[in-house]
Amino acid sequence: MRSWIRRHWRWALPAGAALAGVGAWLVFGFFAFQTYFQDDEVDEALPFFTAGPAPSGIEGDETTSEMADAMNEAMAEDGMPMVDEVDEPMPDMPGPATSQAPEPGVEAPEPAEPATEAQPATETGPTEETQPTETEPATTQPQIVVEASGSFIDRSHPTEGSAVVLGDGSGQRFLRFEDFRTDNGPDLNVYLSAAPTDAPAGQFDDDFVDLGDLKGNVGSQNYEIPAGLDLDHYSTVAIWCVRFSVVFGVAELTPG
Repeated sequence: MRSWIRRHWRWALPAGAALAGVGAWLVFGFFAFQTYFQDDEVDEALPFFTAGPAPSGIEGDETTSEMADAMNEAMAEDGMPMVDEVDEPMPDMPGPATSQAPEPGVEAPEPAEPATEAQPATETGPTEETQPTETEPATTQPQIVVEASGSFIDRSHPTEGSAVVLGDGSGQRFLRFEDFRTDNGPDLNVYLSAAPTDAPAGQFDDDFVDLGDLKGNVGSQNYEIPAGLDLDHYSTVAIWCVRFSVVFGVAELTPG
């Protein structure tokens, strides 16, 4: 064999190299045996959005895959977390009635003396009758009541929980979310809209009041309602994506 290779080395050497190359390609390229001995580790973040029609079945909220990709990119650029959770207590509503406790540094007034009987007349003249003191009406603390409420339903993204309007008779009112959850997204705001809950998405920002940025996509939270706002007209709570003009979820406020 060696003598044969010596006589034909000029073409035997290239042929051997070609065969070796084919063998290496089969082992490492085609069959990829090396992958059995290597770790293929990835660490992808969960997707923020999925395209598709509204889970509630309401027409007009279907989002395309391009819009979903754009939302994902916007959230990645803003460094937004998948879940932004808040847990606010009930809003502080002092109301018109105030506490009777004295202010710091001010002495409490002395209790009123009980009315005394008229003193007998003296030589200097008749006595003046004492007037009975009037008792002040007892102050009552304001009572917080639910003036309106509604449950969230899905629009372009799954949304759940309840929205309640809290008031104490003073004119101050708060919109409060309870057991609230929706998808996170870029530029989410809380709107009170005149559009009904089943309106096309583009109508929610035609006639509305912006209560501010959504504080979190999960948890209880409070938003003060402007004084005198007509909730019979602005009766829909909408979680609105300002950047992409998409409504995530809605709740209809009904009195009581």
